[in-house]
Amino acid sequence: MKIKCISVFQMVRNFAQSYSLSRGRTWTFAENTIVAIETDAGIVGWGEVGTLGANYLPAFAKGVRAAIDELAPHLIGKNPLQIDRINYLMDHVLVGHPYGKTAIDVACWDILGKATGLPLCDLLGGKFEGGLDLMADPGAGTIDEMLAATASFREKGYRRLSVKLGGSVAEDVSRVRAILEHAQPREEYYFDCNRGWSRDQALRVLRQLRDLDVYIEQPCASYEDCLAVRRRTDHPMILDEIVDSPEMVMRIIADSAADLMNIKISRIGGLTKARRARDMCVTAGIPMTIQDVGGSGIVQAAIFHLAQSTPKEFRHSVYDPLTWTDALTDAPIRVQEGGAVVEVSDRPGLGQEPLPGIFGDPVAVYGGRD
Repeated sequence: MKIKCISVFQMVRNFAQSYSLSRGRTWTFAENTIVAIETDAGIVGWGEVGTLGANYLPAFAKGVRAAIDELAPHLIGKNPLQIDRINYLMDHVLVGHPYGKTAIDVACWDILGKATGLPLCDLLGGKFEGGLDLMADPGAGTIDEMLAATASFREKGYRRLSVKLGGSVAEDVSRVRAILEHAQPREEYYFDCNRGWSRDQALRVLRQLRDLDVYIEQPCASYEDCLAVRRRTDHPMILDEIVDSPEMVMRIIADSAADLMNIKISRIGGLTKARRARDMCVTAGIPMTIQDVGGSGIVQAAIFHLAQSTPKEFRHSVYDPLTWTDALTDAPIRVQEGGAVVEVSDRPGLGQEPLPGIFGDPVAVYGGRD
Protein backbone atom coordinates (compact mmCIF):
# COMPACT_ATOMS: atom_id res chain seq x y z
CA MET A 1 0.00 0.00 0.00
CA LYS A 2 1.22 3.49 -0.85
CA ILE A 3 0.21 7.06 -0.07
CA LYS A 4 -1.30 8.53 -3.21
CA CYS A 5 -2.58 11.91 -2.08
CA ILE A 6 -2.59 14.15 1.01
CA SER A 7 -5.31 16.79 1.31
CA VAL A 8 -5.32 19.53 3.93
CA PHE A 9 -8.44 21.25 5.29
CA GLN A 10 -8.95 24.12 7.72
CA MET A 11 -11.69 24.43 10.34
CA VAL A 12 -12.43 27.35 12.67
CA ARG A 13 -13.95 26.41 16.03
CA ASN A 14 -16.02 29.31 17.36
CA PHE A 15 -16.62 29.23 21.10
CA ALA A 16 -20.05 29.98 22.54
CA GLN A 17 -18.24 32.04 25.14
CA SER A 18 -14.65 33.24 25.38
CA TYR A 19 -12.08 30.84 26.77
CA SER A 20 -9.44 32.26 29.11
CA LEU A 21 -6.25 31.10 30.77
CA SER A 22 -3.70 32.77 33.05
CA ARG A 23 -1.59 35.73 31.93
CA GLY A 24 -4.54 37.39 30.20
CA ARG A 25 -4.77 34.87 27.37
CA THR A 26 -8.31 34.82 25.95
CA TRP A 27 -9.70 33.36 22.73
CA THR A 28 -13.11 33.41 21.06
CA PHE A 29 -12.18 30.81 18.43
CA ALA A 30 -9.54 28.25 17.59
CA GLU A 31 -8.28 26.86 14.31
CA ASN A 32 -7.84 23.20 13.44
CA THR A 33 -6.08 21.51 10.55
CA ILE A 34 -7.50 18.27 9.15
CA VAL A 35 -5.57 15.87 6.93
CA ALA A 36 -6.97 13.20 4.63
CA ILE A 37 -4.46 10.63 3.36
CA GLU A 38 -5.65 8.63 0.34
CA THR A 39 -3.94 5.37 -0.58
CA ASP A 40 -3.68 3.38 -3.80
CA ALA A 41 -5.81 0.72 -2.09
CA GLY A 42 -8.76 3.09 -1.84
CA ILE A 43 -8.47 3.58 1.93
CA VAL A 44 -8.65 7.12 3.32
CA GLY A 45 -7.28 7.96 6.75
CA TRP A 46 -8.15 11.09 8.73
CA GLY A 47 -6.08 13.09 11.19
CA GLU A 48 -6.53 16.40 12.95
CA VAL A 49 -4.54 18.85 15.05
CA GLY A 50 -5.95 21.73 17.07
CA THR A 51 -4.26 24.98 18.03
CA LEU A 52 -5.40 27.53 20.59
CA GLY A 53 -3.98 30.78 19.31
CA ALA A 54 -0.24 31.28 19.03
CA ASN A 55 0.48 31.98 22.71
CA TYR A 56 -0.76 28.81 24.41
CA LEU A 57 1.84 26.35 23.11
CA PRO A 58 4.71 26.77 20.63
CA ALA A 59 2.20 25.70 17.96
CA PHE A 60 -0.09 27.71 15.71
CA ALA A 61 -2.30 27.04 12.71
CA LYS A 62 -0.04 28.60 10.07
CA GLY A 63 2.84 26.58 11.50
CA VAL A 64 0.85 23.36 11.04
CA ARG A 65 0.22 24.15 7.38
CA ALA A 66 3.85 25.12 6.80
CA ALA A 67 5.07 21.89 8.41
CA ILE A 68 2.74 19.76 6.31
CA ASP A 69 3.85 21.62 3.18
CA GLU A 70 7.43 20.67 4.05
CA LEU A 71 6.59 17.04 4.87
CA ALA A 72 3.90 15.95 2.42
CA PRO A 73 5.98 15.75 -0.79
CA HIS A 74 8.37 13.33 0.94
CA LEU A 75 5.51 11.03 1.99
CA ILE A 76 3.87 10.45 -1.40
CA GLY A 77 4.56 6.86 -2.44
CA LYS A 78 5.48 5.70 1.06
CA ASN A 79 3.67 2.88 2.88
CA PRO A 80 1.34 4.40 5.52
CA LEU A 81 1.15 1.09 7.38
CA GLN A 82 4.82 1.43 8.36
CA ILE A 83 4.05 4.10 10.89
CA ASP A 84 7.36 4.10 12.75
CA ARG A 85 9.18 4.55 9.44
CA ILE A 86 6.80 7.39 8.53
CA ASN A 87 7.64 9.09 11.84
CA TYR A 88 11.36 8.51 11.35
CA LEU A 89 11.13 10.07 7.90
CA MET A 90 9.17 13.08 9.18
CA ASP A 91 11.74 13.69 11.91
CA HIS A 92 14.53 13.41 9.35
CA VAL A 93 12.89 15.85 6.93
CA LEU A 94 11.77 18.38 9.56
CA VAL A 95 13.46 18.82 12.95
CA GLY A 96 11.00 19.58 15.76
CA HIS A 97 7.51 20.94 15.12
CA PRO A 98 5.78 17.82 16.52
CA TYR A 99 2.35 19.45 16.29
CA GLY A 100 2.81 19.73 12.52
CA LYS A 101 3.35 15.97 12.24
CA THR A 102 0.41 14.90 14.37
CA ALA A 103 -2.41 14.88 11.82
CA ILE A 104 -0.31 12.84 9.38
CA ASP A 105 0.59 10.31 12.06
CA VAL A 106 -3.03 9.94 13.23
CA ALA A 107 -4.25 9.53 9.64
CA CYS A 108 -1.75 6.70 9.13
CA TRP A 109 -3.07 4.96 12.25
CA ASP A 110 -6.60 5.34 10.89
CA ILE A 111 -5.48 3.69 7.65
CA LEU A 112 -3.85 0.84 9.58
CA GLY A 113 -7.05 0.23 11.51
CA LYS A 114 -9.19 0.25 8.39
CA ALA A 115 -6.75 -2.04 6.55
CA THR A 116 -6.79 -4.61 9.37
CA GLY A 117 -10.43 -4.16 10.38
CA LEU A 118 -9.39 -3.33 13.94
CA PRO A 119 -10.17 -0.35 16.19
CA LEU A 120 -7.13 1.69 17.11
CA CYS A 121 -7.25 0.72 20.78
CA ASP A 122 -6.49 -2.87 19.73
CA LEU A 123 -3.53 -1.69 17.67
CA LEU A 124 -2.26 0.66 20.37
CA GLY A 125 -1.80 -2.20 22.81
CA GLY A 126 -5.21 -3.75 23.35
CA LYS A 127 -8.49 -2.65 24.84
CA PHE A 128 -8.52 -2.52 28.62
CA GLU A 129 -11.89 -2.97 30.24
CA GLY A 130 -13.54 -0.19 32.20
CA GLY A 131 -15.08 3.06 31.17
CA LEU A 132 -13.21 6.27 30.48
CA ASP A 133 -13.71 8.79 33.29
CA LEU A 134 -14.11 12.02 31.40
CA MET A 135 -12.63 15.29 32.61
CA ALA A 136 -14.32 18.63 31.99
CA ASP A 137 -12.77 22.08 31.85
CA PRO A 138 -15.10 24.74 33.30
CA GLY A 139 -12.76 27.45 32.05
CA ALA A 140 -11.75 30.61 33.88
CA GLY A 141 -13.89 33.43 35.26
CA THR A 142 -15.10 34.89 38.52
CA ILE A 143 -15.64 32.58 41.47
CA ASP A 144 -19.41 32.66 40.92
CA GLU A 145 -19.01 31.89 37.22
CA MET A 146 -16.70 28.97 37.95
CA LEU A 147 -19.03 27.60 40.62
CA ALA A 148 -21.91 27.75 38.15
CA ALA A 149 -19.88 26.02 35.42
CA THR A 150 -18.71 23.35 37.85
CA ALA A 151 -22.28 22.70 38.98
CA SER A 152 -23.40 22.37 35.34
CA PHE A 153 -20.74 19.76 34.59
CA ARG A 154 -21.58 17.96 37.83
CA GLU A 155 -25.19 17.57 36.71
CA LYS A 156 -23.94 15.94 33.51
CA GLY A 157 -21.99 13.37 35.54
CA TYR A 158 -18.44 14.72 35.37
CA ARG A 159 -16.35 13.86 38.42
CA ARG A 160 -12.96 15.09 37.18
CA LEU A 161 -12.76 18.86 36.85
CA SER A 162 -9.90 21.12 35.77
CA VAL A 163 -10.17 24.52 37.47
CA LYS A 164 -8.12 27.39 36.10
CA LEU A 165 -5.81 29.43 38.35
CA GLY A 166 -2.92 31.80 37.66
CA GLY A 167 -4.15 35.11 39.07
CA SER A 168 -2.98 36.87 42.20
CA VAL A 169 -2.03 34.86 45.27
CA ALA A 170 -5.07 35.97 47.30
CA GLU A 171 -7.46 35.47 44.38
CA ASP A 172 -6.24 31.95 43.66
CA VAL A 173 -6.36 30.88 47.30
CA SER A 174 -9.95 32.16 47.53
CA ARG A 175 -10.92 30.41 44.29
CA VAL A 176 -9.56 27.04 45.42
CA ARG A 177 -11.29 27.23 48.80
CA ALA A 178 -14.61 28.32 47.29
CA ILE A 179 -14.60 25.49 44.74
CA LEU A 180 -13.73 22.85 47.32
CA GLU A 181 -16.40 24.08 49.73
CA HIS A 182 -18.95 22.98 47.14
CA ALA A 183 -17.19 19.77 46.11
CA GLN A 184 -19.13 16.53 46.25
CA PRO A 185 -17.97 13.03 47.26
CA ARG A 186 -15.93 11.17 44.61
CA GLU A 187 -15.05 14.38 42.77
CA GLU A 188 -11.42 15.20 42.02
CA TYR A 189 -10.08 18.60 41.06
CA TYR A 190 -7.02 19.61 39.11
CA PHE A 191 -6.08 23.22 39.87
CA ASP A 192 -4.39 24.23 36.67
CA CYS A 193 -2.18 27.33 36.48
CA ASN A 194 -1.20 26.89 32.82
CA ARG A 195 2.28 28.23 33.63
CA GLY A 196 0.74 31.30 35.25
CA TRP A 197 2.70 31.54 38.52
CA SER A 198 6.23 32.62 39.25
CA ARG A 199 8.07 30.33 41.65
CA ASP A 200 7.44 32.58 44.65
CA GLN A 201 3.73 32.92 43.85
CA ALA A 202 3.38 29.16 43.61
CA LEU A 203 5.04 28.60 46.97
CA ARG A 204 2.94 31.30 48.66
CA VAL A 205 -0.33 29.83 47.34
CA LEU A 206 0.58 26.27 48.25
CA ARG A 207 1.70 27.28 51.74
CA GLN A 208 -1.81 28.67 52.32
CA LEU A 209 -3.46 25.50 50.99
CA ARG A 210 -1.53 22.96 53.05
CA ASP A 211 -4.72 21.74 54.73
CA LEU A 212 -6.34 20.78 51.40
CA ASP A 213 -5.92 17.62 49.32
CA VAL A 214 -5.62 18.94 45.77
CA TYR A 215 -3.65 18.38 42.58
CA ILE A 216 -1.58 21.34 41.38
CA GLU A 217 -1.01 21.43 37.63
CA GLN A 218 1.80 23.15 35.73
CA PRO A 219 2.39 25.97 38.24
CA CYS A 220 5.27 27.67 36.39
CA ALA A 221 6.50 28.14 32.85
CA SER A 222 9.88 26.42 33.09
CA TYR A 223 10.69 22.85 34.00
CA GLU A 224 13.26 24.04 36.53
CA ASP A 225 10.75 26.22 38.39
CA CYS A 226 8.12 23.45 38.42
CA LEU A 227 10.70 21.01 39.77
CA ALA A 228 11.74 23.47 42.50
CA VAL A 229 8.11 23.90 43.57
CA ARG A 230 7.54 20.14 43.42
CA ARG A 231 10.41 19.59 45.86
CA ARG A 232 8.99 22.10 48.35
CA THR A 233 5.33 21.09 48.55
CA ASP A 234 3.31 18.11 49.74
CA HIS A 235 0.68 18.58 47.06
CA PRO A 236 0.76 16.08 44.18
CA MET A 237 2.11 17.72 41.05
CA ILE A 238 0.78 17.41 37.51
CA LEU A 239 2.93 18.46 34.56
CA ASP A 240 1.24 19.45 31.31
CA GLU A 241 2.59 22.03 28.86
CA ILE A 242 6.22 20.94 29.25
CA VAL A 243 5.39 17.28 28.51
CA ASP A 244 6.25 17.76 24.85
CA SER A 245 8.23 14.66 23.85
CA PRO A 246 9.06 11.10 24.95
CA GLU A 247 12.50 12.45 25.85
CA MET A 248 10.96 14.94 28.29
CA VAL A 249 8.87 12.15 29.81
CA MET A 250 12.11 10.24 30.45
CA ARG A 251 13.59 13.31 32.16
CA ILE A 252 10.51 13.85 34.33
CA ILE A 253 10.56 10.22 35.44
CA ALA A 254 14.30 10.36 36.20
CA ASP A 255 13.87 13.53 38.30
CA SER A 256 10.67 12.32 40.00
CA ALA A 257 9.25 15.66 38.91
CA ALA A 258 5.57 14.70 38.65
CA ASP A 259 2.97 12.51 40.31
CA LEU A 260 0.69 12.61 37.27
CA MET A 261 1.33 13.58 33.65
CA ASN A 262 -0.91 15.03 30.97
CA ILE A 263 -0.30 13.40 27.61
CA LYS A 264 -1.61 15.66 24.85
CA ILE A 265 -1.42 13.84 21.52
CA SER A 266 -0.73 16.83 19.26
CA ARG A 267 1.79 18.42 21.60
CA ILE A 268 3.93 15.28 21.68
CA GLY A 269 3.77 14.58 17.93
CA GLY A 270 0.91 12.14 17.34
CA LEU A 271 -0.32 8.76 18.50
CA THR A 272 3.00 7.03 17.84
CA LYS A 273 4.96 9.20 20.26
CA ALA A 274 2.05 9.54 22.68
CA ARG A 275 1.98 5.74 22.90
CA ARG A 276 5.72 5.71 23.69
CA ALA A 277 5.22 8.33 26.40
CA ARG A 278 2.21 6.42 27.75
CA ASP A 279 4.19 3.20 28.01
CA MET A 280 7.03 4.95 29.83
CA CYS A 281 4.57 6.29 32.39
CA VAL A 282 3.01 2.85 32.85
CA THR A 283 6.46 1.33 33.37
CA ALA A 284 7.32 4.03 35.93
CA GLY A 285 3.97 3.69 37.68
CA ILE A 286 2.82 7.25 36.91
CA PRO A 287 -0.89 7.78 36.13
CA MET A 288 -1.95 10.04 33.28
CA THR A 289 -4.68 12.19 31.90
CA ILE A 290 -5.06 11.53 28.17
CA GLN A 291 -5.87 14.74 26.30
CA ASP A 292 -5.43 16.98 23.32
CA VAL A 293 -5.87 20.68 22.66
CA GLY A 294 -9.32 20.25 21.11
CA GLY A 295 -11.14 19.49 17.91
CA SER A 296 -13.85 17.45 16.24
CA GLY A 297 -14.82 13.80 16.55
CA ILE A 298 -11.49 12.91 14.91
CA VAL A 299 -9.56 14.32 17.88
CA GLN A 300 -12.05 12.79 20.32
CA ALA A 301 -11.56 9.35 18.76
CA ALA A 302 -7.75 9.59 18.92
CA ILE A 303 -7.88 10.56 22.61
CA PHE A 304 -10.38 7.86 23.51
CA HIS A 305 -8.54 5.06 21.68
CA LEU A 306 -5.23 5.91 23.34
CA ALA A 307 -6.99 6.05 26.71
CA GLN A 308 -8.88 2.79 26.21
CA SER A 309 -5.59 1.01 25.48
CA THR A 310 -4.11 2.30 28.75
CA PRO A 311 -4.45 0.16 31.92
CA LYS A 312 -7.28 1.56 34.00
CA GLU A 313 -5.15 2.13 37.10
CA PHE A 314 -2.94 4.52 35.08
CA ARG A 315 -5.83 6.23 33.26
CA HIS A 316 -6.71 8.93 35.74
CA SER A 317 -9.00 10.90 33.44
CA VAL A 318 -9.73 11.53 29.78
CA TYR A 319 -10.54 14.85 28.13
CA ASP A 320 -13.60 15.12 25.88
CA PRO A 321 -13.07 17.92 23.31
CA LEU A 322 -16.73 17.84 22.33
CA THR A 323 -17.62 19.80 25.47
CA TRP A 324 -16.36 22.85 23.55
CA THR A 325 -17.15 22.15 19.88
CA ASP A 326 -19.27 20.14 17.45
CA ALA A 327 -18.32 16.63 16.38
CA LEU A 328 -18.53 17.07 12.56
CA THR A 329 -18.26 13.26 12.23
CA ASP A 330 -20.75 10.45 11.80
CA ALA A 331 -20.38 8.54 15.08
CA PRO A 332 -19.17 10.77 17.94
CA ILE A 333 -19.35 9.39 21.45
CA ARG A 334 -21.97 11.36 23.32
CA VAL A 335 -21.99 11.73 27.08
CA GLN A 336 -25.30 10.66 28.56
CA GLU A 337 -26.79 13.05 31.11
CA GLY A 338 -25.73 12.02 34.60
CA GLY A 339 -22.92 9.69 33.56
CA ALA A 340 -19.69 11.06 32.07
CA VAL A 341 -18.13 7.62 31.64
CA VAL A 342 -17.87 6.16 28.12
CA GLU A 343 -16.19 3.36 26.17
CA VAL A 344 -14.50 3.75 22.83
CA SER A 345 -16.07 2.67 19.54
CA ASP A 346 -15.25 -0.78 18.14
CA ARG A 347 -15.41 0.39 14.52
CA PRO A 348 -12.16 -0.02 12.54
CA GLY A 349 -9.53 2.69 12.77
CA LEU A 350 -10.62 5.85 14.50
CA GLY A 351 -14.22 4.77 14.03
CA GLN A 352 -15.11 8.23 12.74
CA GLU A 353 -15.82 9.53 9.26
CA PRO A 354 -16.31 13.27 8.61
CA LEU A 355 -19.80 14.25 7.52
CA PRO A 356 -19.85 14.68 3.71
CA GLY A 357 -18.46 18.04 2.66
CA ILE A 358 -18.26 19.30 6.24
CA PHE A 359 -14.71 20.64 5.87
CA GLY A 360 -15.27 22.30 2.51
CA ASP A 361 -12.58 22.35 -0.17
CA PRO A 362 -8.98 21.53 0.73
CA VAL A 363 -6.56 24.42 1.15
CA ALA A 364 -3.71 22.27 -0.18
CA VAL A 365 -3.37 18.98 -2.08
CA TYR A 366 -0.19 16.94 -2.52
CA GLY A 367 0.11 14.05 -4.93
CA GLY A 368 -2.53 12.88 -7.38
CA ARG A 369 -6.29 12.60 -6.85
CA ASP A 370 -8.65 10.54 -8.99
